[in-house]
Amino acid sequence: MGGGHRRGASPGGRAVVTDTKPAFALLGVPYLEYLPVVDLSTGRLLGMEALVRWEHPTHGLISPNRLIPHAEVSGDIGPLTRWILTEACEKARTWSPSVQLAVNCTIHQLRRGEVSKAVAGALEETGFRSGQLTLEVTEDSVMDAAASSDLRTISEMGVQLSVDDVGTNWSSFEPFKRNSISTVKIDGSFTAGLESNQGINRLVVETVIHMAHSLGMSAVVEWVETPAQVEIVRSFNADAAQGFFFSRPMSSDDAVAFAAGPEVPQFSRTSVRTLVAPTGNFPEGDGDSEPDDPGSPPS
Repeated sequence: MGGGHRRGASPGGRAVVTDTKPAFALLGVPYLEYLPVVDLSTGRLLGMEALVRWEHPTHGLISPNRLIPHAEVSGDIGPLTRWILTEACEKARTWSPSVQLAVNCTIHQLRRGEVSKAVAGALEETGFRSGQLTLEVTEDSVMDAAASSDLRTISEMGVQLSVDDVGTNWSSFEPFKRNSISTVKIDGSFTAGLESNQGINRLVVETVIHMAHSLGMSAVVEWVETPAQVEIVRSFNADAAQGFFFSRPMSSDDAVAFAAGPEVPQFSRTSVRTLVAPTGNFPEGDGDSEPDDPGSPPS
């Protein structure tokens, strides 16, 4: 996808790229927001996860839980993934080299061998460093033989691999190591119960962190929203976290301004959404939680 990155506005006033998107079957426009990942020991910004959003002209914001399955059926998923990778890599070129970009993909695309081709194309087009890109996959992708083949191709490019929503399937960690997984992300559903001393939630989170470390992988905890949750996961020796405690997702332009400086941003470990330096602009939004179901999107 060639061309420049001229920016326009979505119906909700959000900035979107207007000249590099392919034609989609679904009406409306995609755009990206970015959710910071923060080092729990230092408060330093480690990376940004790219989150796809879709603004429909009549239904408004389409939930990712509806968007992705619809894109698979309509055939939009391939062009959409290529656009996400290219757009995110182009933006992240201006970030500090120490800030990692994370992008999600589906098991169906991995099985078809599409993701490695999309990654290679985005890296070639943008000149983004492969080592600064992390691909986030699901546990079932790591267990699937066909998907694992594409994962190996991606890993051979120097791209990092992370497993998302760990803890929901209680899979063996052995395939994680075999597929060169560097990071596990603990499903946010376990975070909510940490403060109420629910034994199973604490057990899952602490066990996954311990297992990840024993295999040389990093552990990231999702959906961290309160100071108490921060202290609990720090006591479990989690490496990093993301969630509303640190920041809501930010726009592409805010992410560029936020992560581009020579000094890597650092978050306070005690104050909600507070930066030590530099000052950040955190837009109020829906975060990485899913919006209300707007109904079946029209084709």
